[in-house]
Amino acid sequence: MAVALPLALLAVYFAISAVPPRELFAFRAGFELKPASVSSIVALPSGVSRVRNLDPLSVDPSHFEQIRRTEYTVRPGDTVSEIAQRYGLRLDTLMSANTFDDVRRLLPGTVLSIPNRDGVFHAIMPGESLSTIASSYGIPVSAILDANDLRSERLAVGESLFIPGARMDTTQLLLAIGELFQWPVRRFRFTSPYGMRIHPITGLWHLHNGIDLAGPIGTPVLAARSGRVVHMENDTAGYGRMIILDHGGGFRTLYAHLDAFRVRVGQYVSTGQQIGTLGNTGRSTGPHLHFSVIRNGRWEDPMKHLAR
Repeated sequence: MAVALPLALLAVYFAISAVPPRELFAFRAGFELKPASVSSIVALPSGVSRVRNLDPLSVDPSHFEQIRRTEYTVRPGDTVSEIAQRYGLRLDTLMSANTFDDVRRLLPGTVLSIPNRDGVFHAIMPGESLSTIASSYGIPVSAILDANDLRSERLAVGESLFIPGARMDTTQLLLAIGELFQWPVRRFRFTSPYGMRIHPITGLWHLHNGIDLAGPIGTPVLAARSGRVVHMENDTAGYGRMIILDHGGGFRTLYAHLDAFRVRVGQYVSTGQQIGTLGNTGRSTGPHLHFSVIRNGRWEDPMKHLAR
C-alpha cells in the first residue's frame, strides 16, 4: 500500500504532462473538452462576422487580454492600409477603431487610435445584453469582460465594446473604405431601374441614366459618399433642382428633382450628410429622387455601386 499511492500519483503526473498546453488552458478556463468541430464564418446584420460551432480547444488566450490603445499622428504620405500593416493589424480593425470621413483624404496631423490586437468595436443597441452580444459573435462572455476590463455585465446604450477576433463583413468594409456608395435616401419605394425604357412623359425610347426612388416631399436626401459639390441648378425643363457631387477617382453622383438645397457649390460634404430634400421639380411624374452614378464621364448603373 505504501508503494501503490506514489505510483498512482506518478501516473496522474504523466497523464497531465501528456496533455498539450492548449488543452490545459481550455480545462483551466472552465471549458468542456470535446472533439474539434469545423468552424464557419457567417455574416451578421450588424456588419461583422463571427465564428460558429466554436471549438473550445481552439480558443486564443489573447482574446482574454485587456485591450490597449496607443495614438498615432498621421504624417504626409500615410495611407490607412500602410498604417494598419505597420502595427500588424487588419485593415478592418483600424477602420472600426476610428471614424474616417474619407480614407482617401487622410490629413496629416489626424490622430488615430491604434488597438493592440485585431477585433472590432461594437456599439451597444437598445435591448442588447453582454450575453446576447457574446452569443452573436460566438465568444465567451468572459472574453468580452476581460478585453474591456468590465467589472460587471451592466451595459449602457451607445457604449462601445471591443470584440476580440471579430471582423467586419465585406459590404461594411467596402463602405468604410469608400468602394461602395450608401443609399441617398433611407426610406423609399423603388420605382424605376437604370436602362433603356419608354420615357413616361415624352413616350420616346431612351436611356434612363439612373434609378428612381419615390417618397414623400421633404424626405432628406443624403450624400452617397463624401465629396465636393461641383454643380447645382434648377432645370425646370428636365432634372428640376439638381446637385452633382465629385468624389474623386473619376466618380460623380447626380441627385435630381429635389425640393430644396441644403448645400452650396464648392462645399465639401461627408458621407450621409444631408444635401437636399426629395421633391417633384422639373419634368417629373411624382415626388421622387433621380439618382445617377457617373464614372469617368460615362453613366453607370447605380445598383453596381450601392451597398446591398
